[in-house]
Amino acid sequence: MTARQAECIVGLLYAALALGTLRLASDGRTIAAVWPANAVLLAAMLDRRPAQWPGLLVAGFLGSVTAGVAVRGLGPGPFLFGLCNLVEASIAARLLQPTLRDGVLLGTPAMVGRFLLVCGLVAPAISGLGGAATAWWLLGQAPWAAFRAWLTCDGLGLLVFTPFLFALLRGDYRRFVADKDWRQRVEALGLLGLTAATAGVVFFLTTRPLLFVLFGPAMLTTFRVGRLGTKISVMVIAVIGSVATLHGDGPIAALVPEPREQAALLQIFLAALLLTCLPVAAALAARGASFASLSRRAEILREREVELAHLAATDALTGALNRAAFRDAAETAMRETGPAPLSLIALDLDFFKQVNDRHGHLAGDRALVHLVSVLRAHLRRPDVIGRVGGDEFLVLLPGTDLDQAGLVAAGLRDAVRRTPLALEDGTTLLLSMSCGTARHEPGMRFDDVVHAADMALYRAKRAGRPGLERLA
Repeated sequence: MTARQAECIVGLLYAALALGTLRLASDGRTIAAVWPANAVLLAAMLDRRPAQWPGLLVAGFLGSVTAGVAVRGLGPGPFLFGLCNLVEASIAARLLQPTLRDGVLLGTPAMVGRFLLVCGLVAPAISGLGGAATAWWLLGQAPWAAFRAWLTCDGLGLLVFTPFLFALLRGDYRRFVADKDWRQRVEALGLLGLTAATAGVVFFLTTRPLLFVLFGPAMLTTFRVGRLGTKISVMVIAVIGSVATLHGDGPIAALVPEPREQAALLQIFLAALLLTCLPVAAALAARGASFASLSRRAEILREREVELAHLAATDALTGALNRAAFRDAAETAMRETGPAPLSLIALDLDFFKQVNDRHGHLAGDRALVHLVSVLRAHLRRPDVIGRVGGDEFLVLLPGTDLDQAGLVAAGLRDAVRRTPLALEDGTTLLLSMSCGTARHEPGMRFDDVVHAADMALYRAKRAGRPGLERLA
């Protein structure tokens, strides 16, 4: 949505809400009993950067003046009340905007406390000075009564409607619906329907003082749906209660006949509902955020643990298993192999010392890394490579008998011969290796199999490099 579109929407919505409120909750000569229009302006300002606030303020001012002129006629009143409304929204936005965290207005109990203080007291009290003066000058109202009415009505409008409108503008409800499965959506809709139905019964179908009943569905919605459910449920109760009371229905209208006293009692009830539900919702949200943070940290720790275990089990240069890790893998395979054959290849590079002496240790390291990469390319996924010495490696071959192991070793030896290593200085090394194979027999320990493969390797070297020997 562009800035111009947002300004047009804010202006139209402000004018519609202000006009409807003045028609329903005011006789044109008094301050309205409830004033939700400023919540539209405040929510839009909190959703936008401060650089875009002037356009929104102009749109809100025009909406306020339009509604005032339509109800009270042309005169200074609509313009003065409009300026007071701008002051209220500006103060609230300026005080709340620095506390927003990731676009969350009521994320923690501290944020809820600041919101209640700013919107319920500070902003409407400051704007109420001008509003009360205007009401005294133009409408003939007593200054203190006008100030008290402005403070309670504007404060209540900001407290009840701003959280819902802010969440709506930011797309929180759309994301909530998208993130939930159909059962959770039905549950949320059912709880909100229960809240609305309970409010309808309490305010329209009975005159008994059953306002306390509304705390049940409101708190249930808070616990099951979260912050967003709290905002809607409180707003639904406020709208139904206001409409019923203004029409003389419900327990509040039955208690006192005076409209001002009815409005005051309704405001006290809604304030109690807000002070009960919003801190609970914020505490639940903070706890949920803490659980999510702990889950993320636990996942990071698990990943780090796996990484450290991998580092502890592998050779830092070649990535093959180190001696201890290879021993564990081999002993596990020896215990679990059952009747299946299991063989071992012992191998090393021929004339590796000469590579180090002639080309340097860096070239020797490159040769070892190259060797392991060739081995991996020609081995199966279950086969295990371990580095047990400088250029000495072991290869574990599960499900492989001695004859097959000899074929595998010969294939590896040929692959190394056919894959030269190019060094940075342009030199090409033709590597070769010698191999010895041995088969694990029942009763043999790991060291016994390694010793047998080593003996076969030594015989291959004595017979002439590159060579291959096997030991039954």
